[in-house]
Amino acid sequence: MLLQKRNYWMTMIAIMVCLVLVLAACGGQNKTDGGDSDTKKEKGSEAIGDDTSSNVEQVLNLSGTADFTSLDIHHASDAPSFDALYQIGAGFIGFDKEGGFIPDLAADEPEVNEDKTVYTFTIRDDAKWSNGDPVTANDFVYSWKRAVNPDTAAEYAFIYGSASILNAEEILNPDSDLYGKIDELGIEALDEQTVQVTLEKATPYFVTLMSFPPFYPLNEEFVEGLGDDYATSVENLLANGPFKLTDWHIGEGWTFEKNETYWNADDVKLEQVNYKLVTDAATRVNLYQTGDLDYAELNAQFIQQFKDSAELHTGELTADMKFMRLNQKHEALANQNIRSAIYNAFDRQTLVDSLLQSGAAPAYYVVPNDWAFAENGEDFRIKYPKINEKTMEEAQELWEKGLEEIGKSEVTIDIMFGESDTNEKIVTYLQSQLEENLPGLTVNLNKQPYGQHLKLEGERKYDISYWGWLPDFLDPITYLDIWLSDGPFNRTGFASEEFDDLINQANNLGDKPEERWDVLQEAEKYLFEDASVVPVFQNARAYVQKPHVQDLIPRNYGPTVDYRYAYIAE
Repeated sequence: MLLQKRNYWMTMIAIMVCLVLVLAACGGQNKTDGGDSDTKKEKGSEAIGDDTSSNVEQVLNLSGTADFTSLDIHHASDAPSFDALYQIGAGFIGFDKEGGFIPDLAADEPEVNEDKTVYTFTIRDDAKWSNGDPVTANDFVYSWKRAVNPDTAAEYAFIYGSASILNAEEILNPDSDLYGKIDELGIEALDEQTVQVTLEKATPYFVTLMSFPPFYPLNEEFVEGLGDDYATSVENLLANGPFKLTDWHIGEGWTFEKNETYWNADDVKLEQVNYKLVTDAATRVNLYQTGDLDYAELNAQFIQQFKDSAELHTGELTADMKFMRLNQKHEALANQNIRSAIYNAFDRQTLVDSLLQSGAAPAYYVVPNDWAFAENGEDFRIKYPKINEKTMEEAQELWEKGLEEIGKSEVTIDIMFGESDTNEKIVTYLQSQLEENLPGLTVNLNKQPYGQHLKLEGERKYDISYWGWLPDFLDPITYLDIWLSDGPFNRTGFASEEFDDLINQANNLGDKPEERWDVLQEAEKYLFEDASVVPVFQNARAYVQKPHVQDLIPRNYGPTVDYRYAYIAE
């Protein structure tokens, strides 16, 4: 899919090694998806949603499975939080209806120097905050420097290094002479509306990252005036995107309303989007059937119930990868043979066919199938479609060998998972399979509220954690660099100089896409042969959606569902 028809974007497509556009965002549970898209619009003045020409109330009713953990762009790290930030915020770059990149707060595509290390963005004249303040170049400079300030302890500070922003890694490195010197970051306000960004080296996915919330601007006066209270309530937030948060009750739900100060507000059709927090699938379906929800995610039981309905949508693979982290603090899980045994001791095909029934695919990989493509059209997955796959007999031999190596005949482990009925069914299946196929293994289930699951995993207070990852930007490395030895989302104890070297090699091959591709494929292979991470399946969408909801667009990166284009038809 093309980014944009203008020359700049054609150049970016070539640089970006040929990725097709599909999903975003970051670690987390399932979020809300749904809808179809159709007409391509022109950039900049693009019409958001078709002309409804009706008096129908433009209110959309959705559900979420987990609350926000933070609406501070530098402290969010989970899917529900990023989903909200995509709706209330905006950066230099946004998405068109097909998922291509278009200028958002930028007036046009950036100017780029010959070696693609200096980007100059001009902010549009009508970019405003919801309090009426103009969005300025300093808002970007302040935000980016705040992100890399060690005192901020930003969850996604590392992404500035991934983006190759000049001096970002050194500013974040306690052993560097530049540690904490945020004024050395490669961003400068040339005037009130012009921002110049300098990179360490050409980086093929840099422009795609400009759509990611950690790179959004912040209003310095507003943020600093609130201090620690910033982003903790509706009153303590500013929006510069198509919607603003107007109601938020933790544990119950939240409401977005159209942001009239957004530069393209005239073309945003929805006036209000209401979310109910619903973790139980049966409750969700009941609310859908009574008309209280316009969209509902389904599990296998309800997929069968709606199998003859035109409102049912299934089978579309997403880039939401489900896996288990194995914490090497646990004596048994520090043993590679035991990890490899667990990796191969459950039937993935039965899980997706019988338990999920959504069209999900069994996974022996983490970079999704049908997501990233080379210039010749070859899928990233072609070279290593199934990594570290072994027979059950081989898995059991590894298990026995591992037990012998640690001097035990029995092992007990807990699997931690985030509270939801679907998650519980999946980990219960995994529990049954692992106990059945690995003699001497006892598996206990540890259900946690979503936020507590995040906290415990970050503290490595778990044995096995069932989790997922959504891409932060359009490149395979977004699934791989999180496993660097010092990666903030590694959380397993996996540490490998060889793996780190492969990722670093890839980071220095931005101008050699074929070589870079090969290196990333070898890095993924190395990761799963170690088996500190156990892929389970590639998720698929299964949901029902009311026919009056139009242009509610599912994304394979960025917001899981984008409703800036949506409207309610008669």
